[in-house]
Amino acid sequence: MQLSFKDFKDRHLYRTAVGYAVAAWIILQVAAIVLPAWNAPSWIMKTLIGAILFGFVVALLIGWRDERSRGTGGPVTATQRRRFALAAVALLPAIAVALGFLIFYHPTPRETRRQNGNAAEKSIAVLPFANLSKNEENAFFADGMQDEILTDLAKIADLKVISRTSVQQYRSGISRNIRDIAQALSVAFVLEGSVQRAGDNVRVTAQLIDARDDAHIWAEHFDGELSDVFGIQSRIAQMIADQLRVQLSPTEKAAITRRPTQDPAAHDLYLRANQLLSQVLADSNHAKEKLTEALEFFDKATARDPNFLLAHCRASQAHVTLYWLEIDRTPERLALADAAIRKAELIQPDSDEVHFARGWYFYQGLRDYNNAREELKLAQRTLPNNADIYSLSGSIDRRQGRWQQSTQELERAVELDPSNLFRLQQLGASYHVLRRYANEKTIYDRALAIAPEDKSIPVSRARIELDARGDTRPLRDTIAKLLKQDPKAVDEFPAGLLDQTLCDRDREAAENAVSAISSGELVFFFRTPPAFVEGLVARSFGDKARAESAFSRARVEQEKIVREQPDYAAGVGILGLIDAALGRKDDAIREGERACQLTPMKQDVVDGAELMINLAMIYAWVREKDRAFEQFTTLSRIPSNLSYGLLKLHPQWDSLRNDPRFEPLLARMATEPDQQ
Repeated sequence: MQLSFKDFKDRHLYRTAVGYAVAAWIILQVAAIVLPAWNAPSWIMKTLIGAILFGFVVALLIGWRDERSRGTGGPVTATQRRRFALAAVALLPAIAVALGFLIFYHPTPRETRRQNGNAAEKSIAVLPFANLSKNEENAFFADGMQDEILTDLAKIADLKVISRTSVQQYRSGISRNIRDIAQALSVAFVLEGSVQRAGDNVRVTAQLIDARDDAHIWAEHFDGELSDVFGIQSRIAQMIADQLRVQLSPTEKAAITRRPTQDPAAHDLYLRANQLLSQVLADSNHAKEKLTEALEFFDKATARDPNFLLAHCRASQAHVTLYWLEIDRTPERLALADAAIRKAELIQPDSDEVHFARGWYFYQGLRDYNNAREELKLAQRTLPNNADIYSLSGSIDRRQGRWQQSTQELERAVELDPSNLFRLQQLGASYHVLRRYANEKTIYDRALAIAPEDKSIPVSRARIELDARGDTRPLRDTIAKLLKQDPKAVDEFPAGLLDQTLCDRDREAAENAVSAISSGELVFFFRTPPAFVEGLVARSFGDKARAESAFSRARVEQEKIVREQPDYAAGVGILGLIDAALGRKDDAIREGERACQLTPMKQDVVDGAELMINLAMIYAWVREKDRAFEQFTTLSRIPSNLSYGLLKLHPQWDSLRNDPRFEPLLARMATEPDQQ
């Protein structure tokens, strides 16, 4: 039987086809709306389309046979009705598929999530691995295994991978609820495992869990020698990517299979060093001791394997961190950092790790923000989940006045590392200088949920009321409560304590604060000699003799710093403030202005604004009121730590209070909208 075009035309089969097409089109349009609402898998629509195509052939055959038996006569309207009836009959399989789906298909929660394709679908946290080795010394090896699997996964752009700092609190050996952990970290999947090392043999066990319904998706154990540990890590990363249906690019596949060293002993030394460096980057307590020990391990690792690129890069970061934290702020320390990067560049000049280390060096070592940003962009090509890159980029943009972009990058860093207090505090600091106090409160509430025992966070949150409204009561009550619980906690919030006691004009409390604070250099935005604090308190309460004695001692120490680092803007500015307190007017003005010239606003809006506040204070203390108010004209309009509350209450501005320009300035600060 052959059906020619003439038959198709003469027998009016085209009317059957048109009627069928209209009905099919309506069904498909309805299905396109309804099926996604029911989280239908893609095969449902494919089956429906197949049924419609099959029905089309059936409709034509039925129509052809009907015409053959009936002939071509008869009224057109009756024929049309018959054709549409035939089309409807032929569509019954498609209708049955659709109704069957709506009645009988009930997707599981996991199927629903997979079909939704939401952002959390490809997100994972790698929890610390359990150390099953008999030798507890191998705990660092288990931590290193977890860290390097995490690092491999973080190189995959299609994954969201939570940073190491945020998962460290969920160590094995403690009760951990996978669903709660995943919810706290905003991920869908969790990887947990264990490491057992005996001599040169290693067994690694890993299991992937869909935390949304506690389903074990995949589990495997791997046995091998130490020399094969990198192969094990790569296989685990690849298998996880396969389970999460992530397509790896050739570059990503090469990145996760690359071996950092061929020497297992060098790798052990590197793991020990990297663990110490990571601890300092998360918490700077005992930084000098930890970084010194880390550098010894890095040096031993690179002595065994001179081509150990990662060890050279991390060693450079350790040197720069010593400089940044002002533990060793010498040109020699920066030279060591630069030398380590150059060794890494000889091995693989375009490595993402080399670009990252160079960006770190440019930012924290040289404050060369433009080159730092370019290096970090290059690093981000293959390190898409590196929270440090977003954090550094956000800090750079903040210093260059790109506030909106900076805030977005700092928020992304927090998203990738949600339990990292340092990142939360950095974002909170941005909101503070932007005078976005509501956002700042939210950040500190998050930080308190993570670290409820931390003493500095509730103080930072309470002082918002001082800065925003000139209300010292929340800060005073919070500090009193904390000191009642632990009198030694004062060193965790020296700046908050000093500002509160001075703004309250409580001389006894201020004197007690000076006696209790052992880290006196941390009460000001820039580091000051410890005697500076004593001088500031004495000056605030009119004790001229004691103020002169304290500031004179502070000057000896600060002058030495400036002599050794003549272009250190903050150091020069603090020397100017000390000279202003000592009545050395010309020296004070020269030093304060030079500090602003060394780091102008166009170069660094963060330090630049603080140096302008410092200069305004110098002018106020030496009775150059016109110049002080000139500074305030700019400062009231830009993000800075100058706040309504401090301007209203702090005794450091007392010499300006009787000037008719002071109240309008205060009113302007009170009504200044949040900077966006």
